[in-house]
Amino acid sequence: MKKKVLLGIFLTLISVGILTGCGSEKEKEAVSTEAQANGGHMNIALYWFGETLDPALDWDGWTLTRAAVGETLVTVDENLQLVGQLADSWENVDETTWKFHIRQGVTFQNGNPLTPEAVKSSIERTVKMNERGKDALKLASIDVDGEYVVIKTTEPYGAFLANISDPMYIIVDTSVDTSKFKETPICTGPYMVTSFKPATSFEAVAYENYWGGKPALDSITVFDIEDDNTRALALQSGDVDMAQGIRAGDIALFTDNKDYIVKTTTGTRIEFLVMNTTKAPFDNKNLRLAVNSAVDYDTIAKVVGGGAVAAKAPFPPSAPYGYNELNKQSFDLEKAKSLLTEAGYKDTNNDGYVDKDGKNLEINIYGTAGGNTRANNTAAELLEAQLKNSGIKANIKIAENLDDIKKNAEFDLLFQNWQTVSTGDSQWFLDNAFKTDGSGNYGRYSNKQLDDLINKLAVTFNVKEREKITKEASQIIIDEGYGTYLISQANVNVSNNKVENMYNFPIDYYFLTVDTKIKK
Repeated sequence: MKKKVLLGIFLTLISVGILTGCGSEKEKEAVSTEAQANGGHMNIALYWFGETLDPALDWDGWTLTRAAVGETLVTVDENLQLVGQLADSWENVDETTWKFHIRQGVTFQNGNPLTPEAVKSSIERTVKMNERGKDALKLASIDVDGEYVVIKTTEPYGAFLANISDPMYIIVDTSVDTSKFKETPICTGPYMVTSFKPATSFEAVAYENYWGGKPALDSITVFDIEDDNTRALALQSGDVDMAQGIRAGDIALFTDNKDYIVKTTTGTRIEFLVMNTTKAPFDNKNLRLAVNSAVDYDTIAKVVGGGAVAAKAPFPPSAPYGYNELNKQSFDLEKAKSLLTEAGYKDTNNDGYVDKDGKNLEINIYGTAGGNTRANNTAAELLEAQLKNSGIKANIKIAENLDDIKKNAEFDLLFQNWQTVSTGDSQWFLDNAFKTDGSGNYGRYSNKQLDDLINKLAVTFNVKEREKITKEASQIIIDEGYGTYLISQANVNVSNNKVENMYNFPIDYYFLTVDTKIKK
């Protein structure tokens, strides 16, 4: 209870800071009379901003994609299919050569034409500036051939096409002063940024010469409202017209209410626990499997609510990786107790907790109040109770920053929240979270058979074969107890009833579109 109170106080303080920073009335007054008279103005709330608006930096491109500012050569649609955007066709010439035809008649938001040379320069800039940039493409070279851009990879790489849809490869006009792109990037999308307040908001206006047709709105203000309750409150108060990522506890405020539109879709983001395999007790496979058998996944999903579904596997049911064919994690209390016995743990003290060598089995589960290590309060409390039923004492620890804890592997279990198919493909998640020496492999998992499968996936181009390999990798992860896969949250977007054409995508870095509009 004490942990819950402290976390509540922490979130309340965040909420106060965000509400103070919104300045909604001031922002609304800044909207021109002309904008109100034509397509109108819309206030939008996102649940996260990057530190800048330069897509080549870190993960900052996600903000531009969500706000329909930036575009890539290809993109991922609502069915998780890759479709053309700034490239209207492409060809996999051979295992290391890709040829993209650049869409004709496209201009940057400053009027400069989009050319193959401009595309080449933009991608080269990203590769130079972003540490993920080169490796995500296995880039060897980029050349221009008439209306085409020809990209060669250093090795066969089946995830190439999906990865180039990552928002870090948003095409920008490098012929201008790119030092200003942290505040006002020049892209090709429907909306053009005019000003930026870090961690607060940015303003954008319609780009009238957008290649996909005139944007439905004249201008937008995009707010960074990272606290869930505050984001919902901003909708209720009318400070924002449309908000992304409304969480389970707030959905009931808007459903069955004629003043709001609620759209829900099964997402591809999951909440799970990483297990530290570098030390006892989770260097023991039976102990890992015991924990996974002690968790009642369906009950957690039901109590969390808001469209959440039990995960039980590293990829959610919305992903095309044979979810229903897997032997998934499942709740079996007797099996959990049996596995604990096999691992050498028994309740010799009759205190309700199993022990070994005279010491109770006690584990620390770390999380933070936000980000991809966010500890879901409801899930955390249920986990404590469920693990106790099997004889395991679990301590939920909320830390402000987990960098050192992850780096030094000081945790037993670690809350994580990942977008598993961020580019419509499984390679990135498997490479980072499960491959030996993966940058996000905080549990230090190392399995040669799994590594071999992930490496095989990298050189496989056939989509169906890639799905098969991913399913095989998932089964190994489950069988070895590499993590506890709790829930897949639904993507829930809400607007007031004046908004038309609000969309909802499985991948949550797509949101606003050119035809989203607001009734006057």
